[in-house]
Order: sequence, then C-alpha cells, then structure tokens
Amino acid sequence: NHLRGWYMTTVKELAEEEAARGGGVSSKLFNLAISLRKHGEYATALLLLKSCLRRRRTRFGEQHKKTAEAYSAIGTVYDRMGEHDKALRMQKEALKIRLDSRGKQQPDVANIYNELGNIFCSKSEYDKALQ
Repeated sequence: NHLRGWYMTTVKELAEEEAARGGGVSSKLFNLAISLRKHGEYATALLLLKSCLRRRRTRFGEQHKKTAEAYSAIGTVYDRMGEHDKALRMQKEALKIRLDSRGKQQPDVANIYNELGNIFCSKSEYDKALQ
C-alpha cells in the first residue's frame, strides 16, 4: 500500500542521512512514528519510537524533556494496542522526568496526566482515572 511504500522510502532516507551526518534524526523518526500511529500502524510506530527513545537517551540523557516525550508517545501507542500495563509504565516514566525537570504547573505535565486517565479508563479503573 501507499503508506508502507512511503514509510520504507522515508526510513531509507533517514538511515542515509544519519550515516552522512552522524546522527540528529530522532525528531524525524518521532514525527514519522506519530504519523504512522495516526494511521493505525502501531507496530511500526512502536519500532520507530523505541529507536527514537534510544537515540534521545544517548544524546540528551534520561532526564531530558525530549526523552520524556518519547516515553509518553510509546505509552500512547501501547494504550492503542491494548497493552495498558506497558502504557502505564511508559507514561509514569514520562511523568517522573517531567515533574523532576519542569514542575507540576506545565502543560506537558497536564497532558501526561490526561494520558494516564485515558489508560485507567481503558482498564475500567475509573477511580484511579479521577485521581
């Protein structure tokens, strides 16, 4: 299908770019993964997001907002795949990083709380979703 062809071409181009420049493609991998997630290509999106997470952990460290963003995106994919416990672990890791680095009063922290609430709703754990 058209989406798979586009995906394969884009991944090849990213690999070539990374080889030529020595890195710096995590944002492109992230954006591609989000696009694939929106099209229901969860397994492929998950592979790209895990690669993005590895790159961001190496480049920025474990406590960086870009690393937290990758954890959260992985959590969202796991939730869409019905793997709610894995989704919770990823979102909680993202939340820990965001709280440690940015504090409670940030929009990205609120977004993670929203994702956590959605996961608890998916698990029919409504009391936890309200906390």
